[in-house]
Amino acid sequence: MRRTIFGSAASLLALVAASGAAAQEGGGAAAGAAEADVDEIIVTAERRNTSVQDTPLALSVLDGDKLRQGGNQGLTELAQQVPSLSFAQSFGIAQIFIRGVGNNFFSPGGDPGVATYADGVYLSDQEATAVAFLDLARIEVLRGPQGALYGRNATGGAVNLVSEGPTDSFEGRMGVQLGDFGRVQGDAVLSGPLGGGITARASVQYRRLDGFTRNELAGTPRARDRGDAEDSLGGRLQVAVPVGAGRLLLTASGYTQNDAGPALKILADPFPHPAEFLFGVRPSTAPRSFKSEGAENRRDVWSVTGRLEQPIGAAQLVVIADTRGSDRLITYDQDGTEREVSTTTLDTDSTQSSLEAYVQGNSGSLDWLAGATWLRFRQSRTTLVDGLLPGAFLDPQLPLNFPFPYAFAGGGTVTTEALAAYADGKLALSDKFALRIGGRYSDDTKRAREFLTFLAPTITGQQRDSWGEWSGKAGIDFTPSEDVLIYGSIARGFKSGALNVGAFTPAVEPEINVTIESGARLSGAGWTLNFTGYTSDYSDLQIVQVGPLSQILANAASARINGIELEASLKPADGLTLGLSGSWMDAEFGSFVSTDQRRGFQAFDVSGNQLPLTSRWQGTVSAQYRADLAGGSRLDFNGTMQWRSEYFFTEFNTADARQGGFVRFDLGAMWTSADGSWAVNIFARNLTDRRVLSSLAVVSPLLGSVRVASLEAPRHFGIGIERRF
Repeated sequence: MRRTIFGSAASLLALVAASGAAAQEGGGAAAGAAEADVDEIIVTAERRNTSVQDTPLALSVLDGDKLRQGGNQGLTELAQQVPSLSFAQSFGIAQIFIRGVGNNFFSPGGDPGVATYADGVYLSDQEATAVAFLDLARIEVLRGPQGALYGRNATGGAVNLVSEGPTDSFEGRMGVQLGDFGRVQGDAVLSGPLGGGITARASVQYRRLDGFTRNELAGTPRARDRGDAEDSLGGRLQVAVPVGAGRLLLTASGYTQNDAGPALKILADPFPHPAEFLFGVRPSTAPRSFKSEGAENRRDVWSVTGRLEQPIGAAQLVVIADTRGSDRLITYDQDGTEREVSTTTLDTDSTQSSLEAYVQGNSGSLDWLAGATWLRFRQSRTTLVDGLLPGAFLDPQLPLNFPFPYAFAGGGTVTTEALAAYADGKLALSDKFALRIGGRYSDDTKRAREFLTFLAPTITGQQRDSWGEWSGKAGIDFTPSEDVLIYGSIARGFKSGALNVGAFTPAVEPEINVTIESGARLSGAGWTLNFTGYTSDYSDLQIVQVGPLSQILANAASARINGIELEASLKPADGLTLGLSGSWMDAEFGSFVSTDQRRGFQAFDVSGNQLPLTSRWQGTVSAQYRADLAGGSRLDFNGTMQWRSEYFFTEFNTADARQGGFVRFDLGAMWTSADGSWAVNIFARNLTDRRVLSSLAVVSPLLGSVRVASLEAPRHFGIGIERRF
């Protein structure tokens, strides 16, 4: 499948180039690129085309071109630019939190609290989002429960990844970026007509990075030189075919990766790990290095999507059919020392099929949309741990330095069937007031086959559970003038229940998040100001805990989340744009008692503690300046300062799972030729080389409940050149 996709993309690149070269020489996109920036941003956050300033939501939009020119770091960019959002990546698995709601459970059977969509398709597998970042038009981030239009698992919000689509005229670009740490990135895009009303777009991207983190065991057999490496190739092919008065968009994409993967650093602890008992060795304490005797990270992702848009009278029918799959294998050194004490492998594969259909229209004062969706998601994982335990851990008669070999294998397969029906509408009560209401009913069924092998014959079992819940939103809009929108709403979000596959524990109940929100979107000559205030009542939230052998999900009783968000832009002078985004959030557990495996499995009352991965304060200040040069070319400069207050990785809010507050700086500049056909950009990220933990997971009580951490990228630089036509 992957070879077919890449081969088709290459063929289409040649075909489009041949058909378009005779028609144009350097026009199309180049002419558009030379035009002045347009302030109005059109989004599809409500599944309709609206201006961002006319959309009554807590909504942030990131431009795809700017992300690419700044050395696009994927979902990490969101945490640096979007209020109330944080991002972690444990074992290379994406974990997004919005307003304190998300998911740090990375085993099958659970779901994220922030829904991720790629061109209208829900992505169940958080290990398979990478290809969606290829050739992006924009990223839309919706904060707060989105239960009506975006459905289940959108209790914290939704991230909508929107790709560039086929164009009616010939255009394209080719570019390369180089940087330190062995960074190489190449992009190629061609788009245009093929004849007979058919248009197409082909996109290809290659990324290579030697890695940010030094391996102290480099040079020994099987040891990689560095961690946080990347070697990947992605491609997407889109073909739009006229169908009557509508069109059918067919999309095929593929992504392959084979590298050392993330640098999973085992943090040293005061209490000795098994490796120290056995051999007197400890993990590295150096800030930007680790010890790994061997690491492997292989990932293959593919997808095929059809989107039909067909007018039906004054309304429009949209049908989206999709099938996709992924295979992922990651192996890492879990003891983090120079001796072979413990190696962990996660072997995961998934398939997803989905079908969604909705009709939207306008009947006088009513703008409406109604639809239904079906999804089937199957995910399998096997976790393998091979290693040695101190003999005294199993038999007090044995010495601590007696190596006792063991093998752990656990996991299983989860199949999810999800059905839902939904409706959403806006009723104009007058020229200034509008009522909005939407609702959805979701019915989820999960079935699991699980197994566990450890110091005994293999245990097998089966689980099945179902949950039916409604979610939705109601609100009112007030538009006193063309440049002022004031809105208020109440929303109910539903996150599906979960199965702890391989742990042989009861099913976990669904989460419910009820949020009351009010906000305003204001604009004037050269400025915009958007702010939101909200309060959320969060019940039965699913929290990660560590059982005797593995991570499991459990329900905390409740949480209360209050916050304020702000986004503003100002153009005080020609060519100068200033930006500010920020948030204050008070996110605390209600009544909740949890067991801390790192403190002898004692029970602690964590009521009033901060929710994991939430900062009370976070924000970004940015400045952009455009200077016109002689001959018509221009220079664009940009600088960003991001700050965050402290946050914790577990519910216990202890110092051993804490990231202190920090400030980081990014800079960039780009030269664009007079006709827009050439561009050269440079960027520098994390200028002060601030060391920041991006994720931390407490795993494996057998090995002393070790802390496995990942770091954000250190200071790094890049330069790129791009040809547009």
